[in-house]
Amino acid sequence: MPNTNDHSERAFYKELVKVIEASDVILEVLDARDPVGTRCIDMEKMVRKADATKRIVLLLNKIDLVPKESVEKWLTYLREELPTVAFKCNTQEQRTKLGWKSSKLEKTSKVSQTSDCLGAENLLKLLKNYSRSHELKLAITVGIVGLPNVGKSSLINSLKRSRVVNVGSTPGVTRSMQEVQLDRKVKLLDCPGVVMLKSSNSGVSVALRNCKRVEKMEDVISPVKEILSLCPHEKLLSLYKIPRFTSVDDFLQKLATLRGKLKKGGIVDVEAAAKIVLHDWNEGKVPYYTLPPKRASMEDANAVIISEDGREFNVDEIYKAESSFISGLKSMEDFSHIEIPCNDPPEIDEEMLEDGKTQSGPVQENPDESMCDVNDREGSKTTSGNTQHDKLYTVEGILDPRKKRLEKKRRKGNKFSVLNDMDADYDFKVDYQMKDADVDEHDSKDADETKESEPMTGVCDA
Repeated sequence: MPNTNDHSERAFYKELVKVIEASDVILEVLDARDPVGTRCIDMEKMVRKADATKRIVLLLNKIDLVPKESVEKWLTYLREELPTVAFKCNTQEQRTKLGWKSSKLEKTSKVSQTSDCLGAENLLKLLKNYSRSHELKLAITVGIVGLPNVGKSSLINSLKRSRVVNVGSTPGVTRSMQEVQLDRKVKLLDCPGVVMLKSSNSGVSVALRNCKRVEKMEDVISPVKEILSLCPHEKLLSLYKIPRFTSVDDFLQKLATLRGKLKKGGIVDVEAAAKIVLHDWNEGKVPYYTLPPKRASMEDANAVIISEDGREFNVDEIYKAESSFISGLKSMEDFSHIEIPCNDPPEIDEEMLEDGKTQSGPVQENPDESMCDVNDREGSKTTSGNTQHDKLYTVEGILDPRKKRLEKKRRKGNKFSVLNDMDADYDFKVDYQMKDADVDEHDSKDADETKESEPMTGVCDA
């Protein structure tokens, strides 16, 4: 990732650390379209390292966007490691009274036809089961964590049944930890998305996870190449209504021409066309899903941990209740989605964190040298920006207004320097006392002259 965003990303990372430290249960939200690609194993290690008593629960969100068979396979896969619940956030537009659908749905009903929330009752039961198992009298604190745009804020609004936190499809909507009291037993903490990720393959994986704003990407062509390698060409032809293409550049040229994305002189703007494709991918206009990979043999230690967590949350009861609304999901025959391979789990870039810690300390030993470096950088930027003007004004007979402005600034600077030199030679105490003495002497002379010139009163003229 570019260095220009390091500061904000470190700030988000600090908020993540605050949420982990303040939470009893960490609820990691995953995107059902690519659960492995949106699951941060490094963040889970941070939780266990901070406190071994903290519990992690996985939440498979957006189950209405993938086939039923994919949801069932992913739940089986993830529950071999951690307690996992299925969820669908509320998509209603009103500010309050966001509806829930009961977990007992009819088999004929389709989940995708409703905008209500699914899985909220089961999730609340899961959290309260943990509270009862530990006999906690106070409210348990649940931290909602995950990558950007997996649905963390939408999850909180769905549980609260009102829009208490802002939501949006653009990364960075949530910028700080937000506390929401769900009821007297459960308190939720909303957290910014985990954005300090290692960007492999020129940031393609980060771009396709919608972890970064498209407008801030340095390279928008490489992610589009990856999309074209994943999607059948027929799908893209029907979506964008363009003729057949032979390469990525040909695809972007035709799309830019069709959408009217042109630069000055009629040059086709392929980068603007690439941004259109990335926005469509992030907003779900190119529907896709993944299936879980093959897993290696589980260790006995993991089996002990899984069974212990299951007893604390009483997961058997929860899993039976959610099977009713999972059966109402659409099957693969009803979907026109494309199957793509799973992305690798994202990794937190620890080198960026170490750089941030180093830079945060008092490093500046010689401020004069640092100021010189800043001036040199600013001067180099000005020089590079004025290259075109230099070529223009070097022609003989062309007046360069910059020289006139520089001469004016120089004269003004000399004027101020002269005034400053005069002020520097002025000694207030000495000059002020000398001035008073001169004034007194001058006043006494004037008084004597006045007395001599005035006639004597009381003497008659002869």
